[in-house]
Amino acid sequence: MSKKITGRKRDVNPRLKDRIENRKTKIWRTALFVMLIIVSWAILSINFLPEQVSLTEGEIASDDYFYEGSTVTYVSEIRTEEARNEAAAGVEEQYIVDDTVLTNLLQEIDGYFDTVLQTASGDLSINELKAALPGEYTNEVLYSITGLSQEDITTTRDSFKRMVESIFEEGVLEKDIEDARQSIALAISASTISGNVELFLKSLNEGMDYPYNKVFDAVSTSQLTEEARENVSPVSVTVLNGEKLVSKGQMVTAEQVEALQALRLQSDNPILTPHIGLFILVVLCYLILYFYLKFYEKTIFKRKPAILLLGVVMVVILLICKLISLISFNMDTELTAQIGYLLPVTAASMVLTVLLDREVATVCTVILSIFVGVIMDGSMAFPLVALAGGLTGIITASRLNQRSQFVGASIYITLANLLVIGAWGLIWHQSYSAIGIGMLFGLINGLLSAILAMGILPYLESAFGITTVIRLLELSNSNHPLLKRLMMEAPGTYNHSILVGNLAEAAADAIGANTLLVRVASYYHDIGKLKRPHFYIENQRPGENPHDKLQPGLSAMIITSHTTDGAKMLREEHFPEEIINIVEQHHGNSVLKYFYNKAKEQAVDPDEVKIADYRYKGRRPQTKEAALVMLADSVQAAVQAINSQDSEQVKDKVFKVINSKMQEGQLADCPLTFKDLEVISQSFLMVLSGMNHQRINYPDSATEALTEGTADENKTENN
Repeated sequence: MSKKITGRKRDVNPRLKDRIENRKTKIWRTALFVMLIIVSWAILSINFLPEQVSLTEGEIASDDYFYEGSTVTYVSEIRTEEARNEAAAGVEEQYIVDDTVLTNLLQEIDGYFDTVLQTASGDLSINELKAALPGEYTNEVLYSITGLSQEDITTTRDSFKRMVESIFEEGVLEKDIEDARQSIALAISASTISGNVELFLKSLNEGMDYPYNKVFDAVSTSQLTEEARENVSPVSVTVLNGEKLVSKGQMVTAEQVEALQALRLQSDNPILTPHIGLFILVVLCYLILYFYLKFYEKTIFKRKPAILLLGVVMVVILLICKLISLISFNMDTELTAQIGYLLPVTAASMVLTVLLDREVATVCTVILSIFVGVIMDGSMAFPLVALAGGLTGIITASRLNQRSQFVGASIYITLANLLVIGAWGLIWHQSYSAIGIGMLFGLINGLLSAILAMGILPYLESAFGITTVIRLLELSNSNHPLLKRLMMEAPGTYNHSILVGNLAEAAADAIGANTLLVRVASYYHDIGKLKRPHFYIENQRPGENPHDKLQPGLSAMIITSHTTDGAKMLREEHFPEEIINIVEQHHGNSVLKYFYNKAKEQAVDPDEVKIADYRYKGRRPQTKEAALVMLADSVQAAVQAINSQDSEQVKDKVFKVINSKMQEGQLADCPLTFKDLEVISQSFLMVLSGMNHQRINYPDSATEALTEGTADENKTENN
């Protein structure tokens, strides 16, 4: 007999399925980081090394060449040397006056007049006098001078010596000897001396061989020239984005070649090494981030949306920084030079802190600050300010619990920017105007970063399904429309939800779960009851139970639908997926035992009653938070149902409810440990000890059905 072949596929081994899924996730994550490296490198490469040329001094340019990149200031050796040469040329030649020359000259004049005196006394003849004196004289002139008294001759001599001394005492250059002779002649004419005596002095002046007494001082002149050159400051040249460097058809100058070299545009061969170095730097930064997440942030590392969010934030902020760096104020080079203080790295720091955590944000801030240094051509000031502002943003954002606090955060960020910019400017002797412009940009950066972070945060929350503290706090507000509806339309459910929140939050705090998420999820866990509030006993008046008139199956369908109805309502209101999952899972796949047993009692054939029709359609809790809401919900309902103040009864009921959930397998898919369950029990008892409950009693079997379920029924379903 042949076996019948069916078309049913065998179930895949769960372990093999998990292994395949993990491998897919690993490949996806690796591909994402590779893409992140490539995109970041591409952004940083924009205008990193513009197209290069090879021009030499003296050749005719074949095209116009423009500079495309951020503003660059370099020291021009050519212009500096020109300025030094100009300063050296402006130094006057230094001379010294030889006093011995004038002394000898005056002694020579004394000698001539001594000869005159000797002739006047008869010791020499006129011819001998004529031969002893320089110049040409008539006998009449010589007789006139020798005919004077000795006193007059001496007076004439002294007058002539003063005339000569007045000219030579300031120094006379060799080239200025004749000018000096003319000056002495004019002095003679301007004096009171006249007649033949005047002619004698003029002839003597014309005949004398005057020496020069002012000589060039090479040592002093050289020393002053060197000092003038050394006092010249290096000449800086600022090149703006779009500035023409070389004009087509013009001869290339040495200064233009220097500019091309300073801007890294001049090369005989294309330079690839800077791009290779940049790629290595980018790879290294992202490898550090990758392994940090892998070893220290495993929760984030395993979540695809979190990794994708991180990549998007990094790329978007990096792109914004690059675009801002390309801004050029053509009329104000000082303004353009400070543009790096506008780069909003702090926005990424705040967003990542709020959406992920501050440790990841810190690592990303350091990486972005390094990239800022690359964008701003290696200047250290800009990454330093980016790092200071980013770390300040992380500190302030980690304590944010409402969006309005972004304003206060922006103030602290601005102060950090201003202090670092001001300190840096003072350290490096920047002008006060440059420091002022930098601080203005730092102020704008602080405001811009906070506004940018606050503006994009809601979109990122929604797009990547990230639930932030701010979002949770907004949802916990009692003025939220859904909570107000619950308060007005289902007050019993509302009060129950508040009490569940108190229990779950205390337990979450005790075991290290997300307390805020647990509290908010508790507020909304029964929101689906708004569809039919009066079908739930906490909202009913005594003697008005509509289930008394319904078939058990219909009652079960109404009650179990509140989880799916609640999830649908929350999705329509764009609630975070974490809360929706808890709402769907807070009853797991437990059975409404009361209505199931009632259906079996009423059925003609009890075996025809399917347990699946009385089972909640949700998954069992997948997280600690979902399990806490389940346990708090069941414990609160059960303890309030027994309406007892006896601590032992309350304690027994709490342990019974938790053990029942564990035996049913409702906690099998969540990461709670036995130790956690013990801590949770104690936390529940501590909170319950301060509560005074009043609640309508179910029959004992109904209470158990609504709050506990049985392990036997769970086994029935599995079978």
